[in-house]
Amino acid sequence: MQKLAPLACALTLFLAACSAPSPTKMTLPAPPDTAAQPAPTAAEVATEQESAPARAALEALSLNPAPLGAASVRPDGTLLVGGAPLFPLGFYHVSWAAEKSVRVQKRLRDLHAVADLGFNTMNVTMFDPEADIAEFGKLLDAAQGRGMKLLVEDFGEASIQAFKTHPATLGWMIADDCNTRITPQELERRHREVKALDPHHLTYTSMAISFTNSHPEFFGRADAVGNQSYPVGPEGYGDSLAVVYPVMQRLVAEAARTGTLPVANLQSFRWPGGRYPTATELNSMTNQAIGAGVKGILYYTYLDPTNDLSTHTGLRTELRTLAAEIKLLAPVLLNGERQTLALTGNLGEARATLWSHEGRRYLQVLSLNETQRQTVSIRVPGGASTLTPLFAGRPKSLSLKAGAVSGSLPPLTAQWYEVR
Repeated sequence: MQKLAPLACALTLFLAACSAPSPTKMTLPAPPDTAAQPAPTAAEVATEQESAPARAALEALSLNPAPLGAASVRPDGTLLVGGAPLFPLGFYHVSWAAEKSVRVQKRLRDLHAVADLGFNTMNVTMFDPEADIAEFGKLLDAAQGRGMKLLVEDFGEASIQAFKTHPATLGWMIADDCNTRITPQELERRHREVKALDPHHLTYTSMAISFTNSHPEFFGRADAVGNQSYPVGPEGYGDSLAVVYPVMQRLVAEAARTGTLPVANLQSFRWPGGRYPTATELNSMTNQAIGAGVKGILYYTYLDPTNDLSTHTGLRTELRTLAAEIKLLAPVLLNGERQTLALTGNLGEARATLWSHEGRRYLQVLSLNETQRQTVSIRVPGGASTLTPLFAGRPKSLSLKAGAVSGSLPPLTAQWYEVR
């Protein structure tokens, strides 16, 4: 990725939060939290009336939002809980980053806040692998009451024995930044040790895949692998947002080869000296990961030593909307047949993906350009007679012309349609 070295160093410090013993105090400037992109016109935004029929059809497919039972991974990389498919969607929470006097209350309060936004999963740190067992058990109880699942960022025997029978336990994070911190053999050793203690829940690890190295040697050594993509850096650093799609494609390809659950780790924080992603950027990163074929998303982060989404309200509306949309799409994303479509356009910075499920077809079209409109034309296999936008309030600038889906894409938009 471009300009990776400065961000890689910062990332090492930033994500060390997931396993470091105590928080580091840092003082950040307060940079502007906006990055303007030209907005779609009013005529290019779907209305409730337009989207209602397609949305109703999706609602009829809805999955069990809080299945109970053992967690496993289907051969196609889909998470199963009690045999039912689940799209894990949530946040990392570096719980020790809160002030010590309020850590327990803060962790519980944030769990409820995440549930209120419509998310179903959190990857949560323990304060201590033994002394925190009682309070962490209460956190699991609260998660169960809210229909949530927790990945426990600990893999010691004490915590596994304490929580392996709890219905809110999803699994165990056995390594962070695994490709820079441990060997593939060590990852597999941890996986095997955890599975010997608890064969009924996931092992999970996370790393950063680049254009040049997808680290295939780490796949097949944990049940689930997260791929970190955090392109919104300080001014003059970072990557184009378009980096998310290709690196998530590589994650999905490696996961498919090994029957692993592919999880996108997407940016909801600000780098030191930087800013939070805008709602438009967050939407684009999320939809790029979905288009690439991931089967779960964990945003980094809700809380760490320098970020706290409970005090940053700018992304709350977009996060709530994305959670609701992904919940509706989950049956199609997990059980449908996904096909990347060819398209023509004047910039070459668009992607189109088609899902087919239970006799219905759903089309996602992405603009990866951050500043310019681009024209596109897409031929849908099997033809198309109607094109219905899925989500009210979202862009819908495309139409059917001479049997092709075509039109002008505003910058960084993600458009969803039912095609019939």
